Amino acid sequence: MIDFCDKTVVVTGGASGIGRAICDEFARHGANVAVCDINFEAAQKTAEQISATGKKAVAVKVDVTDEDDVNAMIRKVVDCFGSIDVMCNNAGIINCMKKVEDITAQEWDKIFAVNAKGVFLCCKAVIPQMRKQNYGRIINTASQAGKAGIPLLGHYCATKAAVILLTKTLALELATENIHVNSVCPGSVDTEMTTLETKIVSKITGEDPKVIKQKWTDAVPMKKLATPRDIAKVFVFLASEYADYMTGQAVNVCGGQMMH
Repeated sequence: MIDFCDKTVVVTGGASGIGRAICDEFARHGANVAVCDINFEAAQKTAEQISATGKKAVAVKVDVTDEDDVNAMIRKVVDCFGSIDVMCNNAGIINCMKKVEDITAQEWDKIFAVNAKGVFLCCKAVIPQMRKQNYGRIINTASQAGKAGIPLLGHYCATKAAVILLTKTLALELATENIHVNSVCPGSVDTEMTTLETKIVSKITGEDPKVIKQKWTDAVPMKKLATPRDIAKVFVFLASEYADYMTGQAVNVCGGQMMH
């Protein structure tokens, strides 16, 4: 029912995890997909796999913390496909897990550069193109962590809260221009990043990573972690006509773990 034929979707952090699932899901619905990532080889692999299904995809190397790089990404996608209809700002990192008092200024700056500044730069760069088209959908990857504090992730929580409030502000600024801006707030997702987090927590607590992962699973009312595709499907919904009256929202996708 949802058809993105002749629409172009840009996904940052598109080479792996949730980003790759977003690329795959939009391609399934007929979109042209720009797989954008700092890991160009992985982006190429994702783009090639999409192209093998008969859909159009291109890989673009981008460092979302670099404004020139981001602007070049936008130009390349427009040159390739002629438009950018959906911008999925998904690139993000967790560079450490520490109590706030132990986080260095350098660690704080690094995570903000990717998770918050990166979203800002990508939004800033794509808005003129969307305004020219009189159409656009911007969807930012936030997190359940942007709505509630999580021990050892104070810096990460702060970046995701920033993404949520940037999203709301942009939604108001662009509300009359047919450019809608929403964010998606995943809970625990079964990805390589989550596996890495369990190993880091294991080193701190001494608990087995499998036990930690099971605890996180048990904390979800549905008693299962999200898959990357669970998150990707919400991106597709928010970009579709079925969400035409939604903007400025921070949509929880967390199996009932958070309801506000």
